[in-house]
Amino acid sequence: MYSRFKALGNYGEDELETLQDSTVAVVGLGATGSVIAEHLARHGLKLVLIDRDYLEPNDCYSSNLYTPKECEKHVPKVEAAAKKLGDYTQTESKVTSLNPENIGVLDGVDLIVDGTDNMETRFLINEYSKKNNIPWIYTAALGEKGYSMLFDENCFNCVFEDISPGTVGTCETDGILREVSTIAGSVSARKAVEYLTGNSSEQSLYGVHMDRKLEVESSGCEVCNRENFPHLESQSKVSSVCGKNKYEIRREIPASGFERIKQSGERIEENKYLVRAVIDGNEFVAFRSGRAIIEAEDEGHAEELFAEVIGL
Repeated sequence: MYSRFKALGNYGEDELETLQDSTVAVVGLGATGSVIAEHLARHGLKLVLIDRDYLEPNDCYSSNLYTPKECEKHVPKVEAAAKKLGDYTQTESKVTSLNPENIGVLDGVDLIVDGTDNMETRFLINEYSKKNNIPWIYTAALGEKGYSMLFDENCFNCVFEDISPGTVGTCETDGILREVSTIAGSVSARKAVEYLTGNSSEQSLYGVHMDRKLEVESSGCEVCNRENFPHLESQSKVSSVCGKNKYEIRREIPASGFERIKQSGERIEENKYLVRAVIDGNEFVAFRSGRAIIEAEDEGHAEELFAEVIGL
């Protein structure tokens, strides 16, 4: 199965064994993350797959992993990915939003690869990386632009400290060219293979759309100096997510809450994972795992809508 890989000049049986003894966490299984996960699975790396979202029809455009039938049924992305990639390697799936309370799901991995679409999670991953000395690879694709960078000695917070979470566009607001996201994901997967086998630890920012590397340096911020980890220590239960004016609230929802959503909703969709409705013009998705994604004007409005509908 791996004869083509072992025929490469810089790789062989030892490198293959190293890869297959490694565990990588892929955070986000969308346009870039699904590409990364498939590449690494076909190398035989053990994977921890983490994503909070459920499939929608547009995922058929952006990813090769998912089928129209899966997208119509709104299957969790990680479960759909794990089902396919399990033919190649050992997978562990986590249908959850990575946050300070559950960041321990990354414990024990050899490398973290970013396939997310938001800065909040990337700042969180970077702080975990610095605190625990576990390298990670940043991946981004938005519109017709894509980037990839290994963060080991360098610090994401230093490079992107002037960009606040929520100020960058999303795949829903800016769109995404699947060819660019595929290349960005493939570049990050290659970086993972090279790093784990000792073939490269190069840490420049690669621009897919420019086909060139950009040299960046850490400035010595409180995160890379291990003085403060504000995202890791945060207790916030509300955060912005992919999509215009959408916010995730991480709170337990009682059975009565799901009934209120169904009674209040103008349009209802229900399966064993979620209840989706439009309430007073705002989309409201409640997940049985204990969180909700609400269309609202801001975080405060999202919390207000949650309280009004759920009754908490």
